[in-house]
Amino acid sequence: MRKMHKILALALGSVMGLAAFAACGSDESANQNYKICYDNLPNDSYTLDSSITSVEVNGVDVVAGYDANGREVENWETIATYEGGTFTGVSAGRVTYRRSDGTLGSVEVVPAYVTDPGNEYAGNATDFLESGTQGESVLGHTHDPSIIETQNWKGEPVYYVFSTGWADQSEYTTTVTAEDGTTSQQTITTYGNAIHVSYDGMKTWEFLGRTFNAANRNAEVVNSSIGTWLYDTLVTDTTATALASWWAPDVVEKPDGSGYWLYTCVVDGGNGVLEEDGLNYSRACILLYESETLEPGSFTPVCDENGIPYVLMQSSLNNGPSDPGSVNAIDPQIIYDTEGGMYMAYGSFGSGNYVIELDPETGLRADGQNSWVTHDDLRTRRSEVAASYNASEDAIGWENAYYGKNISKAAMEAPVLARHDDVVLMDEDGNELEGSGSTFYYSMHSYDGLSDNYQMWGGRSTTPMGLYTSTQGGMIYNANTGYPAAVSQNTQGNKYMGSFIWTNKAESSPELNAILPGHNDLFTTSDGTSVAAYITRQSGASGNFTSQIHQYYLNSYGDIVINPNRYAGESSRAVTADELFTYTEKSGEAFKFEMIALTNSIRDNNAASGDVIDAGQVTANNNSRTVLLTRNADGVSGNITEADGTALGTWKMYGNGYIAFHFTSTLKGRDSSNNAVDTGETTYYGVVRTAWLNDQNKSGFTITCMGRTEDSNTSMAMFMNNYSTISGDGLVGTQYTDAD
Repeated sequence: MRKMHKILALALGSVMGLAAFAACGSDESANQNYKICYDNLPNDSYTLDSSITSVEVNGVDVVAGYDANGREVENWETIATYEGGTFTGVSAGRVTYRRSDGTLGSVEVVPAYVTDPGNEYAGNATDFLESGTQGESVLGHTHDPSIIETQNWKGEPVYYVFSTGWADQSEYTTTVTAEDGTTSQQTITTYGNAIHVSYDGMKTWEFLGRTFNAANRNAEVVNSSIGTWLYDTLVTDTTATALASWWAPDVVEKPDGSGYWLYTCVVDGGNGVLEEDGLNYSRACILLYESETLEPGSFTPVCDENGIPYVLMQSSLNNGPSDPGSVNAIDPQIIYDTEGGMYMAYGSFGSGNYVIELDPETGLRADGQNSWVTHDDLRTRRSEVAASYNASEDAIGWENAYYGKNISKAAMEAPVLARHDDVVLMDEDGNELEGSGSTFYYSMHSYDGLSDNYQMWGGRSTTPMGLYTSTQGGMIYNANTGYPAAVSQNTQGNKYMGSFIWTNKAESSPELNAILPGHNDLFTTSDGTSVAAYITRQSGASGNFTSQIHQYYLNSYGDIVINPNRYAGESSRAVTADELFTYTEKSGEAFKFEMIALTNSIRDNNAASGDVIDAGQVTANNNSRTVLLTRNADGVSGNITEADGTALGTWKMYGNGYIAFHFTSTLKGRDSSNNAVDTGETTYYGVVRTAWLNDQNKSGFTITCMGRTEDSNTSMAMFMNNYSTISGDGLVGTQYTDAD
C-alpha cells in the first residue's frame, strides 16, 4: 500500500504507467526519484529501446554519483550521462541531482537483465532465525510484514519492515548525544513489533530491534488502560500480563512530515484469559503509537489529556462455539484516498474484514470513538453484526456505527488496501476501455487458517470503503469451512497467490517452495516499483517461516498480477516478444516455459487432517509443468501446447508488455500427484517482465496473469517462467544438479 508516499497521489496506475514512471517520460513534477536501466547484455540480435535506458528530467544540477555499493564515484558520468535534460544509464548505481527549488532527487540505474541479488537461502534452520546474518538477510522468523521507505543523506532509499513481535524482547544499541555534544553508546531492551532495515533496495535485510522501550512497559501497558482491558479482575491467569503479544502492525509517515504513526494490535497472552458465563474469551485491541524516527524503542502511545492511551478498536471473542458474527480487533492497515482522506482496514475471521475512516490530523478515528468500551458493550455490538451477517448468504457491505463498513465476508484476515491512480484499461486490440484513467483501490485478504490453507485473495473498488469485487463482479467471500478447510465452489474473489512448487527446480536447491503464502503488504516505492511482501513457510512447519518480497504489476484490465519469483531489484520495465523469445530455450521450433495454474477446485496443500497440519507436514498441492509457445509470422502471437504438443490455446502480446491467453477449454492445473485439476479459466490477461528465476537461479523472464473468464465469481492467477538462455557475469547463480 502507499505508506509515506501514498499521500502524494503519485500516478502509478497501469503497467504501462508503471513502466513509464519507473523508466522514462513520466510527469517529472510528480516524482523526484526514477529508475532506469543500462544494457548489461549487449546482443546484436536485440537492442533495448531508449525508453528503458533513459529518462527526461529537465533543469537539474547533478550533485554526485554512487556505485552499486553506495560508494561515491569520482566521475558520476560512469553511472549515467546527462545531456539535453535526459539521463542515460551507463552502469549500476545512483546519480543524485538538485532542482532549481533546492529539492533533491535521484536516478537509480539498474541492469536491464537482473543480476544475482545475493539473497539465496542457506537451505537449513538458519534461514528461519530472526537474528544472525543468514536469517536476518532473508527476513527469517518475520511475520505479517509492513514496509515503509525513507531516504538517507545521499538520496538513497532505505526500507524498513515492521512485523509481528509476539512477547519477545531484544537489545538495541544506539548513540546518545549529551548536552555538551559528547556521544556515548547506550543499550536498551526493546519489545513490541520487530523492525528490519534494508540498505540495498529490499534485497537483503538486517534486524534492528523492537518498537517500544521495555523500561516503560509497566507504565505504558501493564498499569494502563491497555493492561486493564487485556487483564481485568476476571482474569484467571494473573501472570499472563508478561505474555501480551504484539501482532501485525502498519507504519505510515504523518501527513505533516513530523514523524511516524504505528498502528499495531496487542492480544492477551493467555489464549483466552477471560472467563464468563461458562465461556472463555480472548481479548485484543488496535492502538496508535508515534515516534519522530523509526528507531527501535522510540515509539510511545498516543494518549488523551489525562495520559490514557487512545484505542481505535477492541474485541472480546469467545473461544468455544463458532462465532461468525464476531469482529476481531487485529491486523490494522492504512490507506489514503486522492483527497488525503485516511482509512483503516482491519479484522480477522468471524464476520470478515472492515474499514473505518480516520482523521489525518490526529491519526485517530474520525468519528471520535477512541475511548475504551466494556466487554458487555462489545457483546451487544457483536449481536448487531451477527444479524447483518446472517441476513443472507449474499449479505456483504453492511455498516455498523462502531465497526465501520464490512468489505469482505467470513474466514479471512489481514486486509491490505492499495491505491493506484490513472489506471490504463485496454483490450488486447489496443482499444481504450471505459474507466481508463481512473483511480482504483485494491484489497487483499488471507483466506483460511494460517497453518491450514492460507492463500491471498481480493478484489478492486473505485472507493477505499468498497465494495471490492473480483474481475467479473464476485464479492470477497470465503465459503470454505472446517479444519482442515474444505474448499467450497461458492468462494468468491480473485486468487492472487497460493501454495505451489516449481517441479523443475533441483531438489538440492535451497530455494523455498511457496507454502501457505499470506498476510501480505502492498507497497509502491518512490521510483514506482510496486511490491507485495508476504509470509511463506518451510513445508508448512508453523515455526519455520520467512517474509518474501515480490514485485507486482497491473495487467491491461487493471488487475493485480504478482511476480512468482522473489524480488531481486529488477526494473518493472516491459518486455517485448522479440526480447522474450531471443533468450528462451527452444524445443524444436517452439519455446519452453514452466507454468503454474492456481485453482479453487482443491486445497492448496495436501493436508487431509488437523494432525498433519499441527505436525507441520503441509506441502503444496499446485505443481508446475512444462508448456510450449510457438510464434506466428507476426511474431507477437502464436499457440500454446503441452510439452507433448497437445494443443491448449493461443497467446498474443500487445501494448507495453501485456499478454493474453485464450484456451480452447478450461485450463487444467496439476496437483502434487500430477493429476489434472480444473482452474475454471479459459481467458487470462497478464504481463511479461524480467525476473531472477527462482526455479533456475538465473536471470530471465516471467509471465504473470489473472484469469478473466466470463460468468465466474472467482478468478485464478497463472504464472510462467521462461527456460532462460541468458548467461554472463552475475546473470547465473549456483546451478544445482541432482544425482540420478
